[in-house]
Amino acid sequence: MGRSAIYLVMGMTFIFLFFGRTMNDSGTEAFENAILYYEYTQSYNIADAGANLACNQIFLDRNWRTGFSHVVMNDGEFSVDVDTTTYADKVLLTSTGIFQQDTHIVRVLLSPSSFSKFAMYSGNVSSAAKMRAGDTIDGPIHVNGELATQGNPVFTERATMGELKTASGSPTFMGGYQEGVNIDFPAYTTSADAIEAAANADAGTLNTFTGPGELWLKFSVSGGVTKVQYKYNVSAVWSAEVLLSTFAPSGNIAVVNGELHVEGTFSGQVSLTSKVSPSSTTPSATVGATYIEDDLRYYTDPLITPTSTDMLGLVSAGNIEIRELPIRMDGAFFTNENATLESSLRNNSIEQVKIVGSLISKEINSTDFGTGTSKGANFYMKYDSRLENTPPNNFPFPTTNSFEVLSWFE
Repeated sequence: MGRSAIYLVMGMTFIFLFFGRTMNDSGTEAFENAILYYEYTQSYNIADAGANLACNQIFLDRNWRTGFSHVVMNDGEFSVDVDTTTYADKVLLTSTGIFQQDTHIVRVLLSPSSFSKFAMYSGNVSSAAKMRAGDTIDGPIHVNGELATQGNPVFTERATMGELKTASGSPTFMGGYQEGVNIDFPAYTTSADAIEAAANADAGTLNTFTGPGELWLKFSVSGGVTKVQYKYNVSAVWSAEVLLSTFAPSGNIAVVNGELHVEGTFSGQVSLTSKVSPSSTTPSATVGATYIEDDLRYYTDPLITPTSTDMLGLVSAGNIEIRELPIRMDGAFFTNENATLESSLRNNSIEQVKIVGSLISKEINSTDFGTGTSKGANFYMKYDSRLENTPPNNFPFPTTNSFEVLSWFE
């Protein structure tokens, strides 16, 4: 009995010693984990603060590239590197936060905010111009002033406008809408001048066409290679096919104080402008205007192949006039005046204007696409999502040249 009691006491003593040590170790580990978590949280917060401060600097001054070096914060420090080479036309911020033994990195990718982020944008809309039954805007839309609807047009993504006016029917806003929003219409001259400068730098068949007069272009693709035919008036005979890489090696083509007429299918990246010079010149039907004569298409359709690298940016000082129905236009289109149908098409039986990309128009008037039940065209705007992060070369930016956050990796 006495021996059993001794064994019992020894066993209990061993158990208490074992669990006491285990509990002590657990307490120590918990304390160490708390310290490590605190250090991690502090380094994370410091790195995040550095990224926010760097973003603020770029939003205040889009040309800021200085970065930060060893800035003291909360008993730690952060440094921010500004990288403009890894991603073309974008800014990569790398913020490194250090606290005690822990280091944390936050990366932010910024891109200039292009107007190609809209499927459709208009700086001013006539109160008589309405989005009607059969019209579909499949992408973000903004209208300064009044967005008037009649019937049941469909807006698949967020719509913003100065004011919504529903004449009849029930428009469908699948992404919701917000009134009281104004976004200043951009100046186009910087973009048009940049396309002209790039065209002039080419050693091609055509650098810049200077009016008065007309330049007609018809693109085609053979064996994956883009070719172009050209002429200088409607009744002239088309030229022999010329390789686009010979005609305009950089893909930039400028018409100054003349008319641009374009159609066809192309591969690669093309930037077109029909501009006036000096910029105070008032555009007209023969100066600074652009005419879409027939389908203008990408060789590799981004709706079928999202990795397509075909891209068009068209910047026009005057009207962009559509001369064929039905029609499909691929690209980002900008007009400093109106996007319109040729007058003879405005009262035909309804056909479709399908734009895969973006349409930016300073004005929309009631007669631009016909009126009433016999209006000449229904809109089907299908946004090309590639344009959100990668606008065409030299496509207009907001007047503030602001940046948007593409990704924030913590």
